[in-house]
Order: sequence, then C-alpha cells, then structure tokens
Amino acid sequence: MSTFLIVAGACLLAWRSLLAAQVARDARRRGFQPIEIGRWALIAMVNIDHYWWGARLDRFSVPEARVLLADSAREHDLLNVTDVRCPLCNHEIKQALSVVDDDLVVRRQAACADCDFRVDACRHCAHFIPATDGAAFFGRAGDFSHGRCGFYRASEPVRTAYPQHARRMEALGYDTLPAPRPIVDSFIPLPECTAFTLKPEQLRDSGVPWLDRRRAVLIRLQQRINRGR
Repeated sequence: MSTFLIVAGACLLAWRSLLAAQVARDARRRGFQPIEIGRWALIAMVNIDHYWWGARLDRFSVPEARVLLADSAREHDLLNVTDVRCPLCNHEIKQALSVVDDDLVVRRQAACADCDFRVDACRHCAHFIPATDGAAFFGRAGDFSHGRCGFYRASEPVRTAYPQHARRMEALGYDTLPAPRPIVDSFIPLPECTAFTLKPEQLRDSGVPWLDRRRAVLIRLQQRINRGR
C-alpha cells in the first residue's frame, strides 16, 4: 500500500511539474519577468487555471483574443460569448450577459425574440423566494412557479404574509405588516424591479448551460477589447 502511494504521489508530482513547465514556457513567450514566471509556475502546481484563465489572457493581443472568443462561442453553438441559447425554443438570445466585478450580470429585459422566455425572470434572481405550497407533495425543495421577492416589500395582511404566526401577531394588534412582495408568475419580473441579481444555478435549472467562471472570464475579455484596451 505504501509503495502504491509513493508511486501515485510521484506520478502526480510529475504531472503537476509538466503543467508548471507549460505555464513557464507560455509566460516567457508572453514577456513576463523571470520572478513572475517562477511565481506562476509554482501556482500552476496547485491550480493552473489561475494563470491560463487569468494572467495569460491579460497579455493576449486583440487578434488572439478574438480567435479565442469566436472558438469558445462556436464550441457552445453560439455566435457570441454574451449570448445564451433559449431552453424552450433554442433561439439565440443576443447580448444577454455581461460581467461586473467578476460576476455574471443579465441585461435588463433579456428575452427570447421567438417565445418570450425571460433570462431576467424572477425565478433566476438571487432575491427570489420560491413558494413552499405543495413542495412536500411533489418531493421538491420548493415550488418555483411563484413565490416572493426578498428585496421588494409591501404591506400585507398578516394572515397571508405570515400565516404560521398570524394568530400571535393579531393578538399583539398587528393587522398588516411589511412582507416580501408576492410573485404571482416567476417567469415575469416585477415592472419596477431594478435589483435583479443573477443566481446562475437557478438559470441552469431552467435549462440554460455554460454559466461557469470561464464564461465570465471570456465575457470580461470581450468587454476589454470592445473598450479598445
């Protein structure tokens, strides 16, 4: 057993060393200083993505970046890395995504031109609180067809807003209280909403793929090119 662990450890070290050597060669070619080359090579021993999808892209020329962006979009059957494929009709929703502070952001009123699927629907928002009615019956953690908004609040009778505590609240003299705003249809955002915050896992639950960190890196790269930097 100990011999196996030694051999496995040696193989892992050799593989990590190979990755570090690849990073060192690429960093040298892109003009990094020797101390930076050594630092990125050491980091690659643990996580190569920190260089390959970070510092390396910062040194890309505009033509290199455009080739990478086009190839990445094509790999996911898209024309642009900012687009998403509608999960209902497969139509491409143009310029649905952007990046702010490394977070994926959905454009306001990003909707499918063919079937009106809303990327910025409440059900994809981090503030959305799914309903729990019928959750146990359907064996789900919550009913995502409707629910409430954790950001916007409105005065509501305690019997509907807080049914489990209504009797005690009414005994204390409360008839209405501020409560999370009801969402009747989670596919449609509130008209006044300006606080939409994408929760990528909920958008993936709707069938929209490719919402990972690399996607955000590529979109940020495109934004940098578009700004002429």
